[in-house]
Amino acid sequence: MKFLKLILLLPVFLFSFELEFNKKFSQALPHDILRTHLIITITDDSEKEVDSRLNKFNELIKEYDKVEKKLGIFNIRPKFRHAGSTPIVIGYIGKLVYKVESNKALYMDEFISQITELKKFRDTTVSISNLSWTVRESTYNVTLDLLRLNAINWAQRYIGNLSNDLKKTCNLKNISIEKNLSGLALANRSFNEDINSTTSGLTVPQANPEIIEINPKFVMECK
Repeated sequence: MKFLKLILLLPVFLFSFELEFNKKFSQALPHDILRTHLIITITDDSEKEVDSRLNKFNELIKEYDKVEKKLGIFNIRPKFRHAGSTPIVIGYIGKLVYKVESNKALYMDEFISQITELKKFRDTTVSISNLSWTVRESTYNVTLDLLRLNAINWAQRYIGNLSNDLKKTCNLKNISIEKNLSGLALANRSFNEDINSTTSGLTVPQANPEIIEINPKFVMECK
């Protein structure tokens, strides 16, 4: 009976077997981009006046070259008051929205300060939304590629050590790498702020490191 049991166990040791497991690889990246949306809103009785004042802001924004800017909205719409069932135009609201990015908080603060100085009327609002630090997308993608390469190199070293320890020929059958988006998907705490002529500097959030992770699944076979 003992001999029969030994024969039944022999295939486990004489033939191949598989190992299947996951391992996490991560990298901390410092935030390198300060990002916000600049929103300028103007209210006036005259559509022409709203357009003229918005264009002054727009020209100043375009002239400042220390930050990256992308126009999101430039529009003017009428304000209505309803007299019975008849809407009456009582003024106009203009809105100018830019997405702004900078690698230095100093430049962002300087840029917003210059915009604020152009505000001369109480019916003009200058505000920023979602002011937050993040990682530049190109930096994130390069780091992600390096993490994948690190996972492959680690697997090759592990296979070599496993072969030596078990006195078998071990091979890497498959690596399945799914990125765990703790990177760009997790933003730092963001701030919304109304800016006026008495504001002395921006409230800039702290730039904390951002963790990028992958959690590859390895399948290895030993014979």
